Amino acid sequence: MVQEAGRFPCTMCGACCRHISGIAELAGFDKGNGICKHLDETSNTCTIYANRPRICRVDAMFEAFANSHSRQEFYALNLKACQILQQKNKN
Repeated sequence: MVQEAGRFPCTMCGACCRHISGIAELAGFDKGNGICKHLDETSNTCTIYANRPRICRVDAMFEAFANSHSRQEFYALNLKACQILQQKNKN
């Protein structure tokens, strides 16, 4: 798990990158099967990580929603979504 103080605890499972269909901001990244064309499926790493879109950056998105949720609440919501995507990957 990648976790720095004050950063989202990403497990680098790649589940979010395998379920991008329906996300308007990522339409141009979809390989046509819901998987991001920038996901290295062997290592579950993003090949454009340093330049990935804002929507792919949990901490950057928190800044956009900081007025409606605390960081802890925002992380909890994102972790719940992450768990749902991980379950979808198992099926």
